[in-house]
Amino acid sequence: MTNSENTPKASRPGEYVAFFTIELPTLEGPAFVFIGCDADSEFAFHTGVEGNNDPETLIKHIGLLMENRDFLHHRDKGFTLVLEKGEALSDQIERIIEPVNGRLLYDKAFHTRIAKPVLESLGGFSTQ
Repeated sequence: MTNSENTPKASRPGEYVAFFTIELPTLEGPAFVFIGCDADSEFAFHTGVEGNNDPETLIKHIGLLMENRDFLHHRDKGFTLVLEKGEALSDQIERIIEPVNGRLLYDKAFHTRIAKPVLESLGGFSTQ
């Protein structure tokens, strides 16, 4: 699914989850923190930290999100994973999320709105 003019509004926890990374500088080079954020509750799901942010690592962490014990509470009611970029990975992502009642949405404005509270609480980071 592509960008929409009217961004949705979450009506329950787990309905829309933005997934993103933030880059942290370290003495050994950048570290990328992978985070999912629930649109309704603003709860953040941390799936890990990696030394790179390549497509294979992103796919790995979307899979880890599907196994996250906090995420599992709402997954069975259906969810939409909201991304701001990465359309070339759609088929791989959909193979991970569709079996667990997930849909995929690319919507930069909606993604930004969901991620904003978490990013602000972390000191104003931007998504990668």
